[in-house]
Amino acid sequence: MTRHAVPLTLEEARLLSERLYPLGDDCPRIWDELDDSGLGEPARVVREAHRELAGTNERYEQVERYWVEFAKERLAGLVGPMDILRGQLTEASAYRSPLLDNLRAEAKAGRLKSEGPIYSPQIEPTIKRYVELMPDDPMRISVKERIRGAQKKAATSARLPELPGFAKMDKSRKYALLIERYLAGLKPAGFALDSQPKQGAVFRRIVGGGRWAFVLVDESWDGIDGGQLVPRMAITAPARAVVPGYLPSSAAATFSPGDLVPGFGAICWYEASSYAQLCLACDAVSFLAEKLASRIDKLLA
Repeated sequence: MTRHAVPLTLEEARLLSERLYPLGDDCPRIWDELDDSGLGEPARVVREAHRELAGTNERYEQVERYWVEFAKERLAGLVGPMDILRGQLTEASAYRSPLLDNLRAEAKAGRLKSEGPIYSPQIEPTIKRYVELMPDDPMRISVKERIRGAQKKAATSARLPELPGFAKMDKSRKYALLIERYLAGLKPAGFALDSQPKQGAVFRRIVGGGRWAFVLVDESWDGIDGGQLVPRMAITAPARAVVPGYLPSSAAATFSPGDLVPGFGAICWYEASSYAQLCLACDAVSFLAEKLASRIDKLLA
């Protein structure tokens, strides 16, 4: 047996890895779909900041290839987490990226240096520079301003209303509204809400001909007052219980939206006092969940 919470033989885990990792090749189309929906602008701002920092088309093309290859390795590794410097080393992992291995070799050889006081274990030069920008760096400040502007513009374009008194509501009421908004987007896409666990929500869609379930797990209970959604995603058995905060213990594969959509964390930010922006973030998560579940359904069929 492997170490996965859903009991799998090594052969079964390897097969799941082989079926999942090709999803990474479709990531650029998923980014485009988010952009076309009007929900992906904050993530596009982050990608454009990387383009600016890269300086040349060739360097930015490597950044985009890295994002795709990282997604493939991450999906192949199933439950993760993935060590960026070492990669996935589990027996079940069906894919190892030549690009990422070349970048790892460069990093190990000492050819990739931090330019300031912040250090991060990144292996792609432009991404490393971006992650290590100081909080007061003009680019970092500009990106934050552009993200906030994109969120406000998207909420206005979608004609999302504000809810009087939202900012003063207690956490339980806000979270109930969050679940309500998720359901508005997920239920028509074939998702059902699991029996309500404490401090979280689990939305489930059966995929792969009934063999698997794709689950969206919201773990935003602790961050809802601060303006931050925390969505996780996983593949598990159709009837397997899932507990928010303990996802790896109940899944055969796990990943976060940011593993597949660079900059998705920016989509999950919202003004804590704005119901309209909370709705916008929920809608983006729901949209992505539907797109991923549909693709994974075909890959696992």
